[in-house]
Amino acid sequence: MSQTAIGAANAGQAGRPLGVIEAMGLGWRLTMSDFWRLWVVAFVQMLILMGANYVLGIVAVVLILPPLAAGMFYVVSRRIDGHPAEVGDLFKGFQDRFGESVVGFLPVAGASLVFGVLLVFVILAAVLAGIAVAAAAEHEEELAVLLVVLDAAVALLVLAVILVILKLFALFFVFLFPAVWDHPESGWAAAKATVRLVREHFWSVIGLAVLFWLLGHVAALVGLLACCIGVLLTGPLMVIWQMATVTYLYRSWTGRPLAQGA
Repeated sequence: MSQTAIGAANAGQAGRPLGVIEAMGLGWRLTMSDFWRLWVVAFVQMLILMGANYVLGIVAVVLILPPLAAGMFYVVSRRIDGHPAEVGDLFKGFQDRFGESVVGFLPVAGASLVFGVLLVFVILAAVLAGIAVAAAAEHEEELAVLLVVLDAAVALLVLAVILVILKLFALFFVFLFPAVWDHPESGWAAAKATVRLVREHFWSVIGLAVLFWLLGHVAALVGLLACCIGVLLTGPLMVIWQMATVTYLYRSWTGRPLAQGA
């Protein structure tokens, strides 16, 4: 059993659920414990998703992303339990949890599709409204400009509200892929389990999302400053760290041991 796994197990002996900051600390130590192996796995996942999105588009979101994410969580979970990270384990989601991960992810994929349709509708409506108001005030240029700017501002506000709603909805499925491994009976059981868990710890999950959103932007900025090549390092790093943190929280909040011996 690795020192990281032992430390995680000791952290869970207090008999209380982990806090977000504690879980992030454990996640960071786990990431550093086998960094280059984990980075390679996360980098391979990133390449596969990029290629699948380019070739298959929306089909990749429905059929490739869920089992691949389940496989990545499997790798992280195995590392927590003291096993080395292996690229081959990335495909365990396709082998053992393909149907469950796809079905469990359907609500998020459906919500993303609805957002895409609304995005097109709002943009089209804003363009048509802008043309109409500009034509109506063609003899008053200042008024026309003001109305067009107002139209664009309203459209951006509507899109921002819709995006926030989508992000909040997706947060209820943040534990989906760890739950998929605990619920082999169906993807719906895993989906219901993650929704229930997030409802019980809603504000902690919000805090987790905000912290990683901020850290992700900082990491992306650092990567860009390093001649853009740094993104290839920081991108997978953030994926590993976040998945490790989510896995620790899932185990802690569901009463499971944080780590088991290899």
